[in-house]
Formats: sequence, structure tokens, C-alpha cells
Amino acid sequence: MLISYATQRDLALAHGVPESVAPAVPVAIDLFMVWAVRSRRDIALAVTVAVAANVAGVLTTEELAAVGTWVAAGLHAVFPLTVWRMHRAESPERPSESLPEPSAEPEPIKAPESVWPPDDLWQDFADSQPDTAPVTPPSAEDIRAAMSVLESRNGRPVTGRMMADHFGVSERTGRRYLAMAA
Repeated sequence: MLISYATQRDLALAHGVPESVAPAVPVAIDLFMVWAVRSRRDIALAVTVAVAANVAGVLTTEELAAVGTWVAAGLHAVFPLTVWRMHRAESPERPSESLPEPSAEPEPIKAPESVWPPDDLWQDFADSQPDTAPVTPPSAEDIRAAMSVLESRNGRPVTGRMMADHFGVSERTGRRYLAMAA
């Protein structure tokens, strides 16, 4: 993919795209191709654009009469086709390999060998300690002190969101803290 990126960037530079913008050309082409394959829209157009950009990049920089030029052009066409194929293989509606024909008679569903969940599953939870100690709300004095610090730091009246962020609680609890300090 780095070779494809470099080829498309060089193509953009060779045809007058400013150097600061040239790296965006291969990124845009690749993102368009990935989007098209994943959304199943404009796939042929996106793959064609990517292949054409890679082939044009090779043909722009080398002599057209050389055999190596055409081999390189074919090689550069492989990159976008590979990306297309890899994303196509992920599609559950379009499997990459043929599925076996379903049998005439379905196999009976067998009961599992063991019972799940095991009987002792909840015992681990019953024996454990709580993750944190119970949280006690701050006193009205603590809230007023936090309000003065937050007000001086932000230069505006304190909101419930600011209190919530300061104490690490929900915004609703932050508003309750403000009401406690009033």
C-alpha cells in the first residue's frame, strides 16, 4: 500500500497538484474505495479510479515502450484489487467461497454435555468485596470551596456540569451539589 500511496502522490505532483496537497490524493482515493466496498455503493467506480490512478502513475513516470512499464502498471493495479477483494470477503451476504448444499434432513439438536451456567458461578461474586467503598457526598463547605475555585479558574458562574466534572459524578448530582451549597 505504501508503493500505491507513493505512486498516486507522485502522479498528483507530476500533474500540478501542490506539494502540500498531494498526499491527500492517494488518501482520498483509498478512502473512497474502502467506503464504496463497505457500503456496497459505487464499487466498480471506486476500484476503477484506484486502478487507473496507480496505472497512470506508473505510465507518467516511465517510458511507454518499455516492457517493464507495463509489468509495473499491472503490478500497481493489484493493490486496489486486493483491498477490494479483502473487504468483499468480509461480507456475510456474499461469502468468498461456495457454501455446501443443505442436506435434505436437518440434524437433530443435541443437548449440551454440561449444564450452563455452573452451579458455583455466582459463588465467586458472593465471596468478593465491592470494587469501591461507598461514596459519601461532600459537605456544604467542601462544595462552596470547590465553587469558589471553579469560579475563579473559569471566570464564570459554576454550573452543574462543572461540579460534576470536579467531583467525578453525574451532571444531575452536580446540580444537586449546587443546590446543597445554596
